[in-house]
Amino acid sequence: MNSLETFRYYKDDPKEFSFNLIPKKQDDILHKRYLSNLLTNSIKVSKDIFPSIAKSIEQVFDQLKIENNFTFFVTSDHAQANAACSVMPFSSNPDIVLTSRLVELLTKDELKFVIGHEVAHYYYQHSLYPNHTSASGRVEALNMLNLSRGAEISADRIGFVACSSLENSLKAILKIASGLSEKHINFNFSAYLNQLKELETIGRSENELWSTHPNFLIRARALVWFATSKEYKEFISTKGGTFSLKEIDKKINDTINKVTGNEIEISNKEVYDRALMWGTLKIFIKDGKLSKETQEKFKEQFGEKKSLGAIFFLKTAKENSLDNKIEEVFDQAKLLLKSERNKLMDELKDNAKIIDKNNTNLLKTLSKFASALEDKRVITL
Repeated sequence: MNSLETFRYYKDDPKEFSFNLIPKKQDDILHKRYLSNLLTNSIKVSKDIFPSIAKSIEQVFDQLKIENNFTFFVTSDHAQANAACSVMPFSSNPDIVLTSRLVELLTKDELKFVIGHEVAHYYYQHSLYPNHTSASGRVEALNMLNLSRGAEISADRIGFVACSSLENSLKAILKIASGLSEKHINFNFSAYLNQLKELETIGRSENELWSTHPNFLIRARALVWFATSKEYKEFISTKGGTFSLKEIDKKINDTINKVTGNEIEISNKEVYDRALMWGTLKIFIKDGKLSKETQEKFKEQFGEKKSLGAIFFLKTAKENSLDNKIEEVFDQAKLLLKSERNKLMDELKDNAKIIDKNNTNLLKTLSKFASALEDKRVITL
């Protein structure tokens, strides 16, 4: 595994989702229209026109040790200090557009952080991630947004590697966040990060929960932690490192949870627990009833209140009500992350073993659950 994959943030994992990451076939007409617009309204970066920018770009790819198949443009925008990487379906070769405000605001070394960040978006194929507005429910939307925020953490890390300087990375973040140049800023990063402590104290923020990007405070802290990681120290051939990336990733996720009110984990757990309870009920019943023995087992796992509720449901429910309920909760559960769906199936299989390891009907029931959860593993007891 190369360094770019090693540095990828663990929540930036599209394999946890069921969507397709295969790029669409290029539309030549749209590509020409897009390129025409770029050539008309922007200036292509070359050594002849923008020697300093071109030099920064060259140094980024040397540092990342990857091929430069990008085309860079500068566009006139004095309001927004932005950069964007435009890729498929418009073009088989990526284009990165830098605004004039961004170039004016940052030094050539700080600009390398932004260039590396945009290169990472292409390398990790972040443009193929679906928008959360296409989600089939609240839980999937929250998980997609967390994936999007994870993509930014990954890209920041590669931006940091590209510029080889924590100070320049943080300066770039502080300038972009404030919109001010160095003549107005005393780069006291500790004082800036104190704002994050205040934000964490306030707790849940709806803006943070539904944002596609982590705020700059979280991103800055994440880079400080990353710079001290054992993996990064090894990459630059330096001994030491305070934490492993696995530990750092957990700390970053905990920070994001604090400002989002832990809503993502709470929402996922609610869906998970409902599917586990109703699925287990289906496994435990025989001839439409729960035996006294299975009632006790159900109570041990889910508590007396839910156990009494399940018994009452079975006594009063109409025919097929349980199957309809299971279909409903598993339709929601299939929107969980893949690791959670696999964990759910493992728990359901464990519960089936309590009843009868050789019951073919249980295998059929578990197979239906697995199909609903898109778990393609072989079902055995």
